[in-house]
Amino acid sequence: MSVEGLDFLNPNRLQDGRECGVRLELRIVERDTLPGSIYASRALSISRGVCRFDLLESAPGAQDRMHWHPEMPNGEGRKRLYDEELSRDPLGWLGRQLRGGVALLEMAGIDDAERFARDADALGGMADDIVAAAAAALDGFRLSPWPAVKGRDERGMALVDF
Repeated sequence: MSVEGLDFLNPNRLQDGRECGVRLELRIVERDTLPGSIYASRALSISRGVCRFDLLESAPGAQDRMHWHPEMPNGEGRKRLYDEELSRDPLGWLGRQLRGGVALLEMAGIDDAERFARDADALGGMADDIVAAAAAALDGFRLSPWPAVKGRDERGMALVDF
């Protein structure tokens, strides 16, 4: 699961205004199967997101653009799905989804999702920590007014100095 702060202004829909908040993406991590000695390091492959939760707001505390993408073919979030409960209680809703185990992977369209049952259980066990990280990131954007950004990339994401 990746968790990142998000400051977005769609360059194709400027009239929609700025969206800030936190984006969480469920990703699949797999080990390579290349042969090697017992001393060989194993590579890990991290997929593009297979499911996305966007806890976004058009203004600090608005909770008006909270949505998710239960399925993301080739990492592309298609249609936004809104849920009344997600807008009302985004962090509680997120925690319940993360505890959904294999069902969440099945909604994401993962073939033979049961092969990830142990990982899905582990994700559920980390749900409180993931929700806490999402809450902290969201709180960072709930300062008013939002800080100015130095620029945006071609996708409309704020450029950030690290």
